[in-house]
Amino acid sequence: MFLSARSIVVFVIALWTLNLNAQNSDPLQTFVGKEVVVKIDMPGTQQGVDLRYDKDNPMNWNEYSKRLKANGVSIRKGDTARVTGVVVKNDRIEFQLDGGGFGTFFDDSSSTVTPQTVDKSNYEKQLERDIANSTDDDQRRRLQRDLDRERARRQRQEDDNRNAAQVASQIKAQKIADQRLQGGSRFNLRWNGTIPADQKTPEAVMKLLADYVSFDGGAAAGPLPAAMQNGAGDGAVAATAQLKRGMKMEEVTHLFGQGKQVSESVSGDGLKTQVVEYVSGDRRVDVTYVEGLVVRYSISSN
Repeated sequence: MFLSARSIVVFVIALWTLNLNAQNSDPLQTFVGKEVVVKIDMPGTQQGVDLRYDKDNPMNWNEYSKRLKANGVSIRKGDTARVTGVVVKNDRIEFQLDGGGFGTFFDDSSSTVTPQTVDKSNYEKQLERDIANSTDDDQRRRLQRDLDRERARRQRQEDDNRNAAQVASQIKAQKIADQRLQGGSRFNLRWNGTIPADQKTPEAVMKLLADYVSFDGGAAAGPLPAAMQNGAGDGAVAATAQLKRGMKMEEVTHLFGQGKQVSESVSGDGLKTQVVEYVSGDRRVDVTYVEGLVVRYSISSN
């Protein structure tokens, strides 16, 4: 028997309410909203850092290193992070920081943009029918030339769509990379089997995380990049604030003036990639273009 959409919604809300009530009675929820200081770099993924307390050494440093390389660092050693969730499951405690990490259910982690297909036009279909029905050789040759031109037009459109999709995929991949660095991370405190009852207290969790987290708070986060600091009347800051992925090269030139090309290459698919350096005030802006569109950029002090 199938449930109605309304019944499913009511069922989900009921489960959520039961879970919320259970969480509210959990003493570990006292951590939520508080600030801590991390003692290690945290990977930008919801996988976070696994700590296995059924082993002599909870940290698998090889696994940790691979996650950092694959996802980048979302919270750096010495940074202050806010505890945004503590989730207790059968065999682990998830200690979530600054959102818990990119890649949860609602995060779009696919960087692939599918090119739009071009269907046969009615004209192309009619030409194919006319050729099939014609018995005159001269007429068939004329119709075939028309058909070849129409097919070539469609192929050019598909090539354009494929190139546009490749550029869009690169822009989306960079966007996902940025989101990973802003989505927080988490510690997964794991056991083989159920969590020992005496490990579900705030004091026990603080002891388990003592090598990786400081619960004293008060440490200041690292300085903001120069391009993100407030600078009243600073034209360079105003220009960098307008820079975004997907902009055309001429739009960037209008912001920063003529740049210096650092490199240029053409991929096997025929896409041209250019890296251009701009100097604006005391900032240096390195921009990567694919087919004349910004796919990534970095800003640093000059």
